[in-house]
Amino acid sequence: MPTTDTGASEILANLSIGTVVMIALALTALRLLLLYANKTSPRPGAPPETPGWARGLAEILESLVIAGILVFLIIRPFFVQAFYIPSESMENTLMGHEAGTNPATGETHTDTVHDHIFVNKLVYRYSEPQHGDIIVFRAPKSADMEAERFGRPPVENVLIKRLIGLPGDTIEVKDGAVYRNGQRLDEPYIKEPMNAPSENAKFAVHEPLKLGPGQLFVMGDNRNDSNDSRYWGTLDRSRVIGKAQIIFWPLNRIRMLH
Repeated sequence: MPTTDTGASEILANLSIGTVVMIALALTALRLLLLYANKTSPRPGAPPETPGWARGLAEILESLVIAGILVFLIIRPFFVQAFYIPSESMENTLMGHEAGTNPATGETHTDTVHDHIFVNKLVYRYSEPQHGDIIVFRAPKSADMEAERFGRPPVENVLIKRLIGLPGDTIEVKDGAVYRNGQRLDEPYIKEPMNAPSENAKFAVHEPLKLGPGQLFVMGDNRNDSNDSRYWGTLDRSRVIGKAQIIFWPLNRIRMLH
């Protein structure tokens, strides 16, 4: 069973809308305090004025408030969201590993690399996902393979995988390859040849799996270390968050995703 797949994590995910609003209100209050509590008269009889340093800080705070509202309340919910890759399940397409030896896989890395990506949340509002898309989605609780191990209730983790099957497709994983509608897929993006799935794999590995309406089949590019549809089943279309399109960090890995 895959054990190191922790999906994709949202940058600043802990900042809820309520928290963003509270921060914006606090910054606005500080701005007003700077503008009005520091007024002094430059000369006797002259009207009080705000010192230049206070006006400068107030303008910076105003810019932060506007930028925060745009990013967290408009851009992030509807258009683009940033995620980082903490695990190896999509390597080598998306890197997510620490320097040293991974005890779960036995693989040793000389460096630490965690790709940061932009996910287009708008594209699937006017079009449907396509074969080969790299998608971010909210996985069902059945995909939380760590829940039983740590003795906690399962949760709906955010994962990132490649879209292999669409509604109406028949998927079968056999002989180290993936077959869609009877045709073996050419997959140059996978990290290494695929081993036989472990005994925990239940879907599309013992017999062909026909996808019904709204059902998707997803797999990681690192097939030998990916918690994907082979283990927990099909993904409902409504759970898709968006399409991964750009690696924006580290600088030496900036590229469009295909």
